[in-house]
Amino acid sequence: MNKQFDLFVKMKIKELSENISRMTYAYINPDTKQPTVVPAKHYKDILDQPVEVMVNDQVKRQFLNIMFKQMKSLKEEEPVLFYETLLLMDMNKTPDSLELNEEAAIKITAQELVEDEKTLKKKFHLVDSEHLNKYEDTKNDSELMASLFGQEPASNVYKFEITEDDKIRIKKKNGFER
Repeated sequence: MNKQFDLFVKMKIKELSENISRMTYAYINPDTKQPTVVPAKHYKDILDQPVEVMVNDQVKRQFLNIMFKQMKSLKEEEPVLFYETLLLMDMNKTPDSLELNEEAAIKITAQELVEDEKTLKKKFHLVDSEHLNKYEDTKNDSELMASLFGQEPASNVYKFEITEDDKIRIKKKNGFER
């Protein structure tokens, strides 16, 4: 028995993009109660990308995952040395360049960071609160996210009502009803 996927893999990019766009349109957003409008060009641009671009993003994500796990492991094994290293990096210094008083200050500060983390638990943050606030603001900035992903803000969304007859016609046109 053939599935939709079997037909999709045989389509050309333009035809595939148009079909994906139709399928997306048929999704009714539960919040707005409206169809989801994504132009076929959006899908075509993604599917037309060379594989290297997509692989590059996957490689970067995997590398980030490896770095995260490695740093987490280092922090668990030697928390004081971990914080000493972060302090050195933040001050743009190397362990060999430290004066005796700087070395003592880094050790004391790193130990305090370990203790603060133990007492504050989830309220403890390595990154300055200004940067954390910037992260939250950026994450929630829909206009910025739209520009990053190459789309205009949601001002181009139109609301309209779809009758039951329209829904049936759309499903038939998109091959969802036989």
